[in-house]
Amino acid sequence: MTATATAAGTRSKVTDRLRQLPQPVAITALLLIPLAVAQAVSHQPFFAPPLAATAALVAATPAAPAARWSTVVIGHVVSVAAGLVMAVLLGNGTTAALIAAIVAVAVMGGLGRLHAPAVASAAVMGAVGSWHGAAALLAGTVALVIIQQGLVIAQQARTASTVTIQA
Repeated sequence: MTATATAAGTRSKVTDRLRQLPQPVAITALLLIPLAVAQAVSHQPFFAPPLAATAALVAATPAAPAARWSTVVIGHVVSVAAGLVMAVLLGNGTTAALIAAIVAVAVMGGLGRLHAPAVASAAVMGAVGSWHGAAALLAGTVALVIIQQGLVIAQQARTASTVTIQA
């Protein structure tokens, strides 16, 4: 058996198992697995807890305003920025994390783009103040949104191909 055949067989088994899961579970897995692989390879926090919460929210409530791709991106950008600013001004730690979370909620609310999982991004960045971590978290956010949008497009294409015209 060739490596290609083995990989195809493994992919088929994974795909079959994902199809048996409830849709929010399968979508959450599809959103997070690439981030976990990227983290394992790069040793950067692409698969951060705030993104796991984002993936679950997007998968379980895709029509919710907080699940819109723009809200997800704006929420994490605002939150990461709040965390880093507080870490620089106050020194990274609990106080910076607390104030960053409050500032992130206020700014997201003011923008009409409240994405609750992103508040954890503010707290994490305030606590650790890592520029590399911030870059990885934002890259993970963008990757998650791209994957999610790809799933939406695939679902729309599948739906369009099954629509029949009735006379």
